[in-house]
Amino acid sequence: MLSLTLWSKSMTAASIAVIAACGFLLIDDELNARAARVLLQEQWLPNEAATRLLLAAERTAVAAVADYQSDPSQHTHDRAESAVRALRDSSHRLQSAPAPLSALEEAARSAIDSWVEQRATPILRNDLPGTGGNSSAAMKSATEGVEQKIAQHAVELQETVNHTNALLRITVLIQSALLILLLTLLMLGMRTRVLGPLTRLRRDLERSAHHWAHVITPRGPAEIAAVAIDAEHMRRSLIHEHDASDQATQALEQAAPLTIAMRSELDRHDADITGVLGFHRPIEGVVAGDWWWAGEREDGTRVIALADISGHGVNAGMLALESRTLTTAALQAGMSLTVIAKQLSLRSMRPGMFLTLFMCELKAGALTYCSAGHPFAAICGVGGNVQELPPTGPVISALGGSWETREISLPSTSALITASDGLLEAAGDSHFLLVASQAWSRSAGRPSECLEQVLGQSRELSGQWADDVTVVIAS
Repeated sequence: MLSLTLWSKSMTAASIAVIAACGFLLIDDELNARAARVLLQEQWLPNEAATRLLLAAERTAVAAVADYQSDPSQHTHDRAESAVRALRDSSHRLQSAPAPLSALEEAARSAIDSWVEQRATPILRNDLPGTGGNSSAAMKSATEGVEQKIAQHAVELQETVNHTNALLRITVLIQSALLILLLTLLMLGMRTRVLGPLTRLRRDLERSAHHWAHVITPRGPAEIAAVAIDAEHMRRSLIHEHDASDQATQALEQAAPLTIAMRSELDRHDADITGVLGFHRPIEGVVAGDWWWAGEREDGTRVIALADISGHGVNAGMLALESRTLTTAALQAGMSLTVIAKQLSLRSMRPGMFLTLFMCELKAGALTYCSAGHPFAAICGVGGNVQELPPTGPVISALGGSWETREISLPSTSALITASDGLLEAAGDSHFLLVASQAWSRSAGRPSECLEQVLGQSRELSGQWADDVTVVIAS
């Protein structure tokens, strides 16, 4: 099938050819008509009018001379002379005409001059009547010959103008008919070659949208067929993507209970601990690398732990679950904080993975802590008094290390605030200490109010969370 490009070019060339040919004919006909009208208006019609006036002057002059002959008086004499002068003037009003008339006009003037000299003048001078008594008839005959010739040519020119006008009308009709034909062909071609294939392609697309197995068949001109081929390729790609999506959805459905169970275990607390409040928000999905825990031993000692696992996702979640289980069990059993850190470093980890861990014991206004490379922990008091708790050993990794514990006092008006690096990055490492101290001072000793202010100010400073966020406040 002829391509749309070639078809449109052919239709365009045909339209241009028709318009150019009709335009040329119209211009040629118009020029011919204009030339005939100019010749008719400027030469033939004025000569025709002058000839009629000349014939009238001849009849007047002949009649005036005859009246003078029959009644020779001064009055008839003056009227005859005036008529003769008018005849001479009229004979000179004949304009120069084309070659077919020039000889006839010259003969008419000669006949007029001959009649005036041989007939009219001798009579008006009272001379003997001249010869050429028939010269009036010759004069009239010559002038009538000019009139007939002019009338004949005027009729011919008028016929030429009428013929040219008829050609103009015919040309306009032909041009209009051809343009209508071209428009009809264009509309039919658009319907059969463009709209028809597009309609069929649309039906195929609709069917394939509801029934993915329906094959899109290329039809019509090459351009529309190419679109159909591309649509068929897209349909096949969508089928492959749909199959892959189904597989991924099934995998997620199968893995979802395990993921939810992991998150529930990381967030589980046996009971609420007095004066301890924490917050956790994962940045990717529901499994995060951060976790926190608080418990209370039988002797009333409160124990707290907060860890931050490197990375995100399932691997970080698995290490978080394992480290939380070991740490919470060891803390509940009263194991030494340094021993817990050492035991965790002896666990097998994936290459490149590590964790920071902050553990503490709170009893009778004293705080004993061990910080395995944890980025932030501080004692915040009223009035802006702040005491940072630096790490007491390296991060926990396969490289091992040694850790120690430190003991400081925790006044009743103060609070321990510790957070993961996600919160520090949100507020800025240099600003978070100020944010934490101001939040505790403004909270009037209420951990829940302090937590809201810490999270709110950090969120405003960051614009959005970029990492897992975990914070614990103990008073």
